[in-house]
Order: sequence, then structure tokens, then C-alpha cells
Amino acid sequence: MKKVLFATTALVLSAGFASADVTLSGYGRFGLQYNSKPGVTSGFILGAPGVDKSKATVETRMRLNIDASTETDGGVTFGGRIRVQYDNGKVDSTVSPALMYATYGGFRMEVGNANTALDSAPLVYGSELGLVDSSFGDIRSSFYAFNSDWYGATGASLSTTSTTVNSDRMGVSASYSMGGFSGMLSYITPDQATSSLRASYGAGVKAESSLYLAYASGPLTVAAAGTWNAAGVDGNDIAFIGAAYQVNDAINLGLNYTDEAGVLGETVVGYGSYTMGATTFRAYVANNTAVANLNDTAYGIGADYDLGGATLKGGIQYGYAEETVADFGVKFAF
Repeated sequence: MKKVLFATTALVLSAGFASADVTLSGYGRFGLQYNSKPGVTSGFILGAPGVDKSKATVETRMRLNIDASTETDGGVTFGGRIRVQYDNGKVDSTVSPALMYATYGGFRMEVGNANTALDSAPLVYGSELGLVDSSFGDIRSSFYAFNSDWYGATGASLSTTSTTVNSDRMGVSASYSMGGFSGMLSYITPDQATSSLRASYGAGVKAESSLYLAYASGPLTVAAAGTWNAAGVDGNDIAFIGAAYQVNDAINLGLNYTDEAGVLGETVVGYGSYTMGATTFRAYVANNTAVANLNDTAYGIGADYDLGGATLKGGIQYGYAEETVADFGVKFAF
């Protein structure tokens, strides 16, 4: 009887997987990081003054995306994603909340742990380099994105050490692409039903809205994006515009401009890359107007070397707090 039960169960499970598309993907990375002023980033103190911090650390990350989807007879695809991720030094590395989606033609709708327009906009991360893909030319303010771990209390008006779990966050996004055009709208409410965050932290916690529009034609790509009440913080608005030009097969050049409300100022960053054989060299120069900066200009250089199945990545950068940061290691995707 047990053998019959096991055989029946195996048949049902195999039939279920045969009718759906379940895939695993992700990446891993490991290497060394260095910061000449540990605990300080871009002029803002991250740790308590006087606390000794290591200048050199080992960096590791393992990310596994689990995607499942099915297609209806009418051609609509329904699916979902959860992510399992571990980062060294993070106590909340865990399974992500679920992203659910539907696609048809060039249209895609997401619900739940949805991607956001600003985080998805082309060119936003164009100046990044090194093992951990970072840049002082990036947007400096917090904003919502797909969450790789549990929803904690978020927003600049909230305590950064709070362990309050906000399981009621809800996101909705819609995107469309046709030819060289793409666009996306997203709306994230930090507490859709209970208003628990607003009750605990006050009226400063708001829903975030975001939009991007982009167009690519031949070697030229342009993109613009806006976010209102980023990360749920009332008045934390971000405006972005960027352009990139592929000069030839080896050279790519880009220019981004970001205007952030409050003390974070405006940032202009020019960046480029040059590929020669298996090696891609990267560099950027950024200028930021925030009054808290010790230095208005930041820059970085780096290189990637294709090992065939993995990549050696490294970079060195000089930041707005006159800090030098560097990293080097291996990244592989699967």
C-alpha cells in the first residue's frame, strides 16, 4: 500500500512540474573589500564615533532566484519569484517576500514584492564598477526596490536599528515595451491595511510612486525617471535623467544627472568603458553638491576579466568623505 501511495505521489508531482516552468538562477561572489575610513560613507557617519572597525574585510554573497510560471491558452503568462540570499554581515539574510506577475505581449504587471520604476530604469547604475558593483555616482537616497529579505521598518524618518517587521507592505507595478521604447509605473505602500507604520512613526510615512520612460535607437539610449516620497519618506523626491552612447564595439560612454530633495544635493556623473579582448576597463567621475561633503568630486576606476563562466572584478574609488574604497574578487552567474 505504501509503495502504491509513493508511486501515485511521484506521478502527481512529476505531472505538476511538467505543466509549469520552474527555473533556478542567480549568482555568487567573493573577494576582499577595503575602506580607508570604515564606518564613513560619502560624508555620513554609519557607525558610532570612536568604535574600531576593520579597514579590510572579506565579502561574500550567494543569491538564488526561484521562478515559476505557466501560460494560459490565451497566451497570458502568470508567474512568481522568491529569492534566497545570504550576505556576510547581515543578520536578516533570508527568503524574500513573493513577487507575482502577469505578462502579455510587451505588457507586464507585478504585485507584491514588486520591482520599482526607479530601480528598473535603464542607465541608473551605469557608472558602477568593482566586485560589489558600486559607484559614488549612484543615487544616494533610499528608495523602494525588490526586497531580497524580509520587510523591516523603512524610511529616513524611522529608526535604522528598528526590528519592526512590516509584513503589510504592498507594491504594484506596470511596464510596457515596444521596439526601442520602454516605460514603467510603480506604487509601493508600506502598510496597505493596518497603517501600523504610520501609527508607530507618524504621518511622515507615505506611499512611494515612481515612473520611468526610456528610448533606445541604434547606439543611443536615453532615460528619465522620477520618484515621489522615496522609501516612504514624505517629500523625499528624486529626479533622474541619463544618456549613453555606444561609440563602437569597444567603447561606451554615458552621462547621468540626479536631483535629490533635501541635503543630498545634485549629482552629475560621466562614465565610460573600454573592452579589449577578455578585459573591460571602467571609469567614472562624479560631482555632488551636498554641503556635508568634505570633497565635491568622486571618481573610480576598475576592470573586469572574463574567465569564461566567471569574471574577475576589481575597482578602486575615492569618495565625498575623502575615503578610499577598493574591492577585488570573483563573480559567477548561473
